Amino acid sequence: MPKDKLLLRTASTRALNSARGSSNPLLPVLAAFAFFIAFVGLSLWFTQRAKGPQVAPQGSSAGKFPTSQALQSVPAAVNPNLNLVPGFPARQSAQASSPSPAPPQSPFSSSFASPQSANLDASTAYQLVESWLSYKKAVFSAPYNISSIENYLVNPGPLYSDITRSGGSIDWLRSNNFSYYYRELKILGSSDFRQFPDRAHLTVRILEDLELRTPRGIDRSKSGRKTQSWIYELKFNKGKWLIYDYRKDV
Repeated sequence: MPKDKLLLRTASTRALNSARGSSNPLLPVLAAFAFFIAFVGLSLWFTQRAKGPQVAPQGSSAGKFPTSQALQSVPAAVNPNLNLVPGFPARQSAQASSPSPAPPQSPFSSSFASPQSANLDASTAYQLVESWLSYKKAVFSAPYNISSIENYLVNPGPLYSDITRSGGSIDWLRSNNFSYYYRELKILGSSDFRQFPDRAHLTVRILEDLELRTPRGIDRSKSGRKTQSWIYELKFNKGKWLIYDYRKDV
């Protein structure tokens, strides 16, 4: 190879190597700077994102997910005049929602309590039942005198209806020509007296010795002597206490 070409080639190689050697140190510096810039940018982005949820609820009250404070305020916005389910009681004051205990009711019947009109003592109740038993002897035997029955029994009332209604006790006796004959009918004693707002009870022990007399003679199945305790229910009616009903004391 000619000498001048060899020298030219050698000079070119050296120049190229010199250029490569002088640029190599800049690459790590540039890469580090780019990485630093990227790191700082990402750090700022994450910082702003972390702060976002704390600021957003204060700046807007129309978010889809209300805070606990917003949830607590919801009942206050409910319309107090909103119609309730039919039959469901409306809002009441504390006094109305806690009524005082109701007075005791008579277990004898399902009647509603009425204001007490007059007091009754055990002795007066005893006399009322005793006078009814005396009058009862005339009611259930011919000619079945019921002209004064409203002086003893409440009209209308269960016992009054059982005796006087069509198909009742008197109607049955009269249609069959039957009569009850009382050999003895009296109170042996009383054991309990109770007064309620609309009723009074008197428990008495009664001796009853009777015969059911028929056109064919005495009906032994409905005759005899027995002692039984009865609970008489009394009611204040038209200004006086009368007998409303009665049942066996079991």
